[in-house]
Amino acid sequence: MKWMLPVFFMMIVLSAFTQPTFQLAPPLLSYQSSFFSGSTSLEVQFNQPGAKVYYTIDGSEPSEKDKIYTGPVSIRKKTTIKARAIGKEFLPSATVTASFIPAGKIITEVSFTAPNESYAHAQAGILHDGIGGIDNYRHGSWLGYNNDTATFEILLEKKETVREVLVSMLRDKNSWIFLPEQVKLFAFNEASQTFQFIASESFSHSAPTSKQVDMHLLKLKKKVSTNRLKVVVTPLRKIPDWHSGKGEHGWFFVDEIKVY
Repeated sequence: MKWMLPVFFMMIVLSAFTQPTFQLAPPLLSYQSSFFSGSTSLEVQFNQPGAKVYYTIDGSEPSEKDKIYTGPVSIRKKTTIKARAIGKEFLPSATVTASFIPAGKIITEVSFTAPNESYAHAQAGILHDGIGGIDNYRHGSWLGYNNDTATFEILLEKKETVREVLVSMLRDKNSWIFLPEQVKLFAFNEASQTFQFIASESFSHSAPTSKQVDMHLLKLKKKVSTNRLKVVVTPLRKIPDWHSGKGEHGWFFVDEIKVY
């Protein structure tokens, strides 16, 4: 049986050299905004000999059975694109995701609670300029809050039937940016001349989350007709225990609000 030992160790050595050990870097998705009117396009930047970028347009995990990226992807409807690099001599890259959503109803104004002083340069139309969905919080499209409440009042071009309101938010645990504790939605009632509560949603923070943009839709149980809406956000007041900043106030970032 002694003769088997050299063979065993040789198999281990050969296995070490034949198994892929280098993980591919994720491809870079390049696009102007997640929001579009008519159509938009996405480009992928990636350069690694021996590997290709595979992608899906239905939100499923890409594999070698899916489409290979060869040029700009045209988008004309609500779409979630996932992409990752795969090569025979490498471990597959992490998957990257981008969501694209039609622009929605015409908004003439969104007034908002003053953001943190680091974002005091924000332009008046920043939350309805059609630029959003970039996962870098330093990108000029974001407003950042670390206070207890942030309020956003939306004025539509005309009275419309409203079924959904989208709030584009960021998650980036490494930068202490979390989804809020709660989002509440109100619609203006002309008869009473007041904003009336129509929907809300609370968010869980029980586990770590990856860096990503969350295009969150608040769906109304019953449609309303109005030209004025109000969104009230309660940012995370205490970061959970699993995070290094536990007990501290979390950041809330928003870059676009849409009405459908």
